[in-house]
Amino acid sequence: MIFNQIPMKKQPKQSCDDVESMKLNHLIISELEDILATANDFKSQLMLLKNKVAIFFKNSTFLVLFIDKKHQLLHNDFFGLRNEDQPRYEISLNEINSIEIWCIQHAENIFSNNFAIDIKGNDLFAELHHLSTEAASIMCIPLIFQGTTIGIACVKNNEANAFTTCEFELFIHITFMVSILSSLCFKEESSKLIEDELVASRKQLLESEKMASLGQLSAGIAHEIKNPLNFINNFAMLSVDLSAELSEEFDKLSSEMNQNDKEYLAEIIQDLQSNMLKIKEHGQRAESIIKGMLLHSRGKSGEFIPTDINALLAEYVNLGYHGMRAQDVSFNIKIESAYDQTIGRIQVVPQNLSRVFLNIINNACYATNEKKTKLKDAYFPTLSVQTKNSENEIEIRIRDNGPGIPQGVIDKVFNPFFTTKPPGQGTGLGLSLSYEIIVKEHHGQMQVESQEGEYAEFVIKIPKNLT
Repeated sequence: MIFNQIPMKKQPKQSCDDVESMKLNHLIISELEDILATANDFKSQLMLLKNKVAIFFKNSTFLVLFIDKKHQLLHNDFFGLRNEDQPRYEISLNEINSIEIWCIQHAENIFSNNFAIDIKGNDLFAELHHLSTEAASIMCIPLIFQGTTIGIACVKNNEANAFTTCEFELFIHITFMVSILSSLCFKEESSKLIEDELVASRKQLLESEKMASLGQLSAGIAHEIKNPLNFINNFAMLSVDLSAELSEEFDKLSSEMNQNDKEYLAEIIQDLQSNMLKIKEHGQRAESIIKGMLLHSRGKSGEFIPTDINALLAEYVNLGYHGMRAQDVSFNIKIESAYDQTIGRIQVVPQNLSRVFLNIINNACYATNEKKTKLKDAYFPTLSVQTKNSENEIEIRIRDNGPGIPQGVIDKVFNPFFTTKPPGQGTGLGLSLSYEIIVKEHHGQMQVESQEGEYAEFVIKIPKNLT
């Protein structure tokens, strides 16, 4: 028969009339309470209770399933509450033909000793005609705690008339105990998760404080470097002009020299001009890095300014490469670039966007270096960077031919504190911060495409109309 759990007044009278059955139920419940009292924690208590019930219904299948709202499942593997020797059992919460799901959705108990016949000949089962089960006898009771359904307990048997009404009443008492213990387990595990998050937040705060101190130190160093760097740049530009004047004067006097002296002096002047231009070029690049460091230290990282995305990306590709070379002098990588010159300047926060580029490039260099260490001469690292202009947005692709990202974790790469690097080699914050910068600050898109063992490619899209 089917029993409506709520309200109780609609429930047909089903009770154990003989005193012996009532005594037996009482003894079993008392025994279960004694077992639970000896356990050290809620999870142990629940596991003991499940094992005892499984023994009591030894010729039947006993299941305790919990609602997992995040994944829209009903399953037996929640917070480690599944026995090691028990296979994973799950049902989609959207399954319309499941007895368990029906039982949860309607918050009703089901008790039938011949389900196939009951759904045809019993008015109480008329609305269950679409449900299917291989079991002949079935008892299902929702696990309800403080008005909330958290799961279900079921006992199934392939034979008809496998259960008595006394056993069903006993099962009601047992599921009440399971409901309480399950809720306590969930609360305990939730408290642990909150505690873990607090610990992680404290660590992140400490890291932020360290980074702030490092920022102040960097600002001081940048100020000290800026003055001599200005002299280098100014004198390099002056030397370029002087070498040009020297070349002009040389042309005037060259007619009075023999051919060998003329060629020798012309070569020296040409080398001098080339050297001065290189000093000027790299001095200006160093100056742009110093300016970026000072902008960070002054707290202007949130300012949108017109930026040459191609130049910014090229600069940080070079910086990431040389950063990896500084750690491992044997590291080398082929850099393939395809910059769309029609992009021009767009409004972005260059200091924050540069962090995104550097994070991705550092990860690419690290991944390819790891693969190179394993495959040696059979593999050569390659980094591909590409920009593309469209009507309303720009697209940036950064791809490496490293080991790729396993499909099982690709959905987690932007989660805070998630990292595939060994302990101590990654904080798990780089890509999550990059995602925040692109999606929330720049209102763009950031995704990753990968084939394990072949490549990983990050795709960034930034709208042009940012202000």
